[in-house]
Amino acid sequence: MSGIKSKDLIMLGLIIGIALFFVGAMINNVFPSSETDLLGYKVSAFVKMIGLGFVVSSMIVGGVIVEDIDKNLKILLLLLGLILLLVYTIGAQQLHWDISSYTDDSVSESEAAYKERPQGYGTPGFEIMYTVVAIIAVILIAKVKRLKQ
Repeated sequence: MSGIKSKDLIMLGLIIGIALFFVGAMINNVFPSSETDLLGYKVSAFVKMIGLGFVVSSMIVGGVIVEDIDKNLKILLLLLGLILLLVYTIGAQQLHWDISSYTDDSVSESEAAYKERPQGYGTPGFEIMYTVVAIIAVILIAKVKRLKQ
């Protein structure tokens, strides 16, 4: 472990995170869940979130602690990690599937709840508004810092 540099650990974290995210996306397609058995859906969501956690934490930690990379790359890693964290923190509410709002008394309501479950990565394009707001905030902060100097 003494021969591994922090830059290599960050790259390893990114690779593992991206791989876990795509493996999690494939699990739901290979092992589809049904109205009564949600195991495939739960495992898929768990693996995707672990992968996303690896990617975000590797980007943020890489932007903070890695010294032997270009300054622009370091800032880019930090900003993209923070934007990704912000987007999925705020946008996670649109991916929420409220099963408790449906009752289990009738089969039709159970089927309706299952048919309304989030598919894949949620509503396509939900992250665009949050990404634009995050980018504008970063630009404004950078402009204020330049004016102070």
